[in-house]
Amino acid sequence: MARIPQQAHRRLKVFVFLAAVSAIVIIGVLMFASYTDELSKNRNYLTLGFNHIFVLSKRGDEQRRRVMAKQLQFQGIPFGFFPALTEYDIEHPEDYAPWIGEEHWAEVPRNHTQSTGLLADFRTHMNVISDIVRLEFGSALVLGDRIDMEVDIKQYMQGIVAELPLSWEILYLGHCSEPKTHRPTLLHDKLFVAYNPQCAFAYAVSRQGAIRLKRILDNMWPYPQFAFDQQLAELVRPLYLEAYVIEPPLVTEAGSAAEGHTPGAQIRPLGRSTLGKMGISGVNTK
Repeated sequence: MARIPQQAHRRLKVFVFLAAVSAIVIIGVLMFASYTDELSKNRNYLTLGFNHIFVLSKRGDEQRRRVMAKQLQFQGIPFGFFPALTEYDIEHPEDYAPWIGEEHWAEVPRNHTQSTGLLADFRTHMNVISDIVRLEFGSALVLGDRIDMEVDIKQYMQGIVAELPLSWEILYLGHCSEPKTHRPTLLHDKLFVAYNPQCAFAYAVSRQGAIRLKRILDNMWPYPQFAFDQQLAELVRPLYLEAYVIEPPLVTEAGSAAEGHTPGAQIRPLGRSTLGKMGISGVNTK
């Protein structure tokens, strides 16, 4: 039997070694890709299919913050509180302390005709939308701090988000519109095209939606004509923004927060309330 020359033998060993290393690297990359893909899926599941969840809350409302934190922790949903402006912030801009990264905004003239409460709420939504654009989130969910949600919201949202068209801009998880105002789609049995949606205590925006919305709202400040939820409805009504609603809603306002909406607005009870399951009273349940 002929012997393999020593040089050729060395080459063979190098080739086998490199082939083994390459195989290990490829297998590792595939395993890591699978692992990170699974992490991404799990995170999307936990955040209801969005890149981030903001909860709008005034710094002094500790009771509301505790209830919201308990509810979202019960659901296993990661979130971040976002500072909501107060009437004092609007009336005394000289005392207002912006957070790091906050976009400078024009002070409201002393002779403004809108209520300071409306202006504070409007500016809060403008600020969170600006942050969504600045942080380059692909999508984000904006929640009020007095909401209740379906116990199975994560399971519902998994299917709904998967069926959303790539062109979506606004999605109402909660609203107080009459069901007859929506138009059904063939996308999902709970997903409807929005028309004149009422209330904005639980809405998601895509990156494209946030960019367009920011551009429009920036041109309105500091003289908005309507409350933020009404203004958003006005932009959706002519289909300027591609918006959808979930019907029946998966999020509702809790307790006294459901009062004081525009005439015709309907706050409907949930099928299975998270707060109710937690034993927290003052919620809307069937």
